[in-house]
Amino acid sequence: MIKTDVIIIGGGATGCGIARDLALRGIPHCLVEKGHFAAGATGACHGLLHSGGRYAVTDPVAARECYEENLILRKIGEKCVEQTGGLFVRLPGDSKRFREVFLRGCEEVGIPAEVMSSTRALDLVPNLNPEIEEAIRVPDCSIDPFRLCLLNIRTSELRGGIIFTRHKVTEIIKSHGRCVGIKAVDQTTGEIKEIQGKIIINATGAWANIIAALAGSEVPMTLVKGALVITNHRLTNMVINRLRHPSDGDIIVPNEAVCLAGTTALAIDDPDNLIIESPEVDTIISEAGQMIPHFNNTRIIRAFSGVRPLLKSKKADSHEISRGFQIIDHENGMYSIAGGKLTTFRLMAEKMVDTIMASFNLKKPCETAEKPLDGQEELSGYPLAKRLTDMKNIVCECELVTKQNVQQIIRQTGTRHVGDIQHRTRLGMGPCQGGFCTFRALGIMNDMSVISPEQSMEMLRGFLQRRYKGIRYALWGDQLREEQLVEYIYLGILAMEKSE
Repeated sequence: MIKTDVIIIGGGATGCGIARDLALRGIPHCLVEKGHFAAGATGACHGLLHSGGRYAVTDPVAARECYEENLILRKIGEKCVEQTGGLFVRLPGDSKRFREVFLRGCEEVGIPAEVMSSTRALDLVPNLNPEIEEAIRVPDCSIDPFRLCLLNIRTSELRGGIIFTRHKVTEIIKSHGRCVGIKAVDQTTGEIKEIQGKIIINATGAWANIIAALAGSEVPMTLVKGALVITNHRLTNMVINRLRHPSDGDIIVPNEAVCLAGTTALAIDDPDNLIIESPEVDTIISEAGQMIPHFNNTRIIRAFSGVRPLLKSKKADSHEISRGFQIIDHENGMYSIAGGKLTTFRLMAEKMVDTIMASFNLKKPCETAEKPLDGQEELSGYPLAKRLTDMKNIVCECELVTKQNVQQIIRQTGTRHVGDIQHRTRLGMGPCQGGFCTFRALGIMNDMSVISPEQSMEMLRGFLQRRYKGIRYALWGDQLREEQLVEYIYLGILAMEKSE
């Protein structure tokens, strides 16, 4: 049995941010995540560090929070934030009246907004639609959500935090009506761990109501699915937004060597049953193509979706639901935190830990807005230019990941999952989507006696199935030809066809 003060359920940005805050305030804690870090909405977002501009008209409170947190994260996470800047572009037919409302909203919130001519905008982003009428520059940025979680959890690890990934909470232990612990099953070994704590924090996003129900409580939410697509290269060095009321397919975000575009907004009931519809992909490509025409002819390497855990609302248009957050005291030793955005995760964590400190009758101020994120130098090796210095023993040609990189991650983490290597190195995130590098990484794991040959084959089959789920929505042109090549390699040469 493990004993601690605070148990955090959920390893997304909010859960990892809470762990970091607790660590800096000296509160013993344990974080439990059923998958890997950023396995939910955090890892399924477009990686946009909002300036707040998108919400300046519809949700000024969330807009102000986004802008203030944008400034903080640029300061404390200098090595993991790309300060791209962003443009809101107005196309022919877009409302001039909305332009005025947008500028007024930015001014009221305090978001810097610079109006510029179409000529100036095209100088900044040559791939923009040459018919744009004007653009408004805002301080949007790009951020890697996987790296963000790892950097936050690093502080917890350095200060004695207990971390369990791939452990699914199956039971909330109660005594005299109060939550006093959890039981979690190791999804690799089947072992059940019992963890006792004085406070339980439910930071599970779209699964918050499911976890709360284990304690006989409720978290009212509106679950909204959003789909995105990824291009095989960068079409813009700035974030591009459509200057109109928030709608489908109106954001393009550069991230490392690719671009992400989206998103859609469809209400759903079950966060574990996500299906991307082909019309969603078509809509995103069409809308993105209106802002950057090259998007219509660019190779799409995959589509994916996540679930926004929004506060309960009766609004019919999901785009209009508040992006604010709420802390719920279930008055039984469990707290839930719901809503919010990736951009506001640090603020959410601060308010949650403030609440916990008050319940413990302790006073120590939050330091997460001032202290730089730990481990940035270790995890700042993603830019391809930096990796060009070491071209020996390349395992992943798309992202220039070396054999030494893979071996280092295995030694540091002791991982038995290729996904852990992917999130730390970007292995398999390029155009081939792991088709030419995953089996190599598994071979290295086998050589290091981390997994057996039988386990590596089973993992490879599982990887190929998961990979295909995202790729199948982009099977045309070059992507289809590459998938046929990958299929020939695995089925024809390596005989991966599973026998009946």
